[in-house]
Amino acid sequence: MKFIQKIFYIFISLYFIFILFNFLYAKELYFTIFRKTLLLWFEKLVPSISIAYILSIFLFNYPLISTIFFPILKKIYLFENKKSCSLFLISIIIGNPTSTKLIHNAIMNNEISCDEGNRLLKFCNFISIPFLYTIFDNFVFIFIVVIELITATIISAFTSSKQNKSYLKDEKKQTSILLIYFDIINTLPNLLLSILTSMIICNIISIPIKNEYLISIFEITNGLSILSNLNYNLITTIFIFIIIFSHGLAIILQVYWIIKKTSLSFLNFIKYRSMAVIISLINLIIIYLLIFFF
Repeated sequence: MKFIQKIFYIFISLYFIFILFNFLYAKELYFTIFRKTLLLWFEKLVPSISIAYILSIFLFNYPLISTIFFPILKKIYLFENKKSCSLFLISIIIGNPTSTKLIHNAIMNNEISCDEGNRLLKFCNFISIPFLYTIFDNFVFIFIVVIELITATIISAFTSSKQNKSYLKDEKKQTSILLIYFDIINTLPNLLLSILTSMIICNIISIPIKNEYLISIFEITNGLSILSNLNYNLITTIFIFIIIFSHGLAIILQVYWIIKKTSLSFLNFIKYRSMAVIISLINLIIIYLLIFFF
């Protein structure tokens, strides 16, 4: 194991040395990638993530939607309480890595149990609906969202629920609107900047790679922008689904950083993201065959 780790570290070191020399040789290419990443972040992510984050924080603290849907959804997803249901619904809007952060915060605030947090981490892993809407046309957007919901529902069936009765009642006092407002002001800029930094790093790492499909795996915003401009054949669609349901390297690293010092399991996150990719591709192929033959 140590030998494999040493080989891995040597490979990483050599790769970054290569990137350094490549930068000295073609610095304009790196500057162009930086500007392109900054533009993508500003045009696609800042509006969608900002709006989704603001709405999600208010919906989490004033859970009207989860109150309405909780009696129905708890029978399907076996939620521990309304807060758990809120986290699921909000994760669809805001996506990862922010949904992982909200799950972590809910555990720290004793709003859900640690077991419930780890269970949610397995299937509450969506890509933000507002973000997807900025990338794809209406038909493809609806198709992806439907597959995301189907996949999450299937994965939830594989997760065991150990309801902790001490968390069945939501007894936490309501947070004041002013506190929520200032919390958003203090946290949203850091969230957006951390996403930008992760995008820049992953896009710089991918510069020496010339294959468009391989490049797309590194960072989801750039990756989906590249693939959405290609012809929608089966291979392109498969890679779009792989990126969306695996989340891409940039988001995976952000999730790892959020949960590395918590009781949440990163191994479970990776395991169930892999399962999500497989399930989504099976659904895609079934639908593709139905359309092709019928």
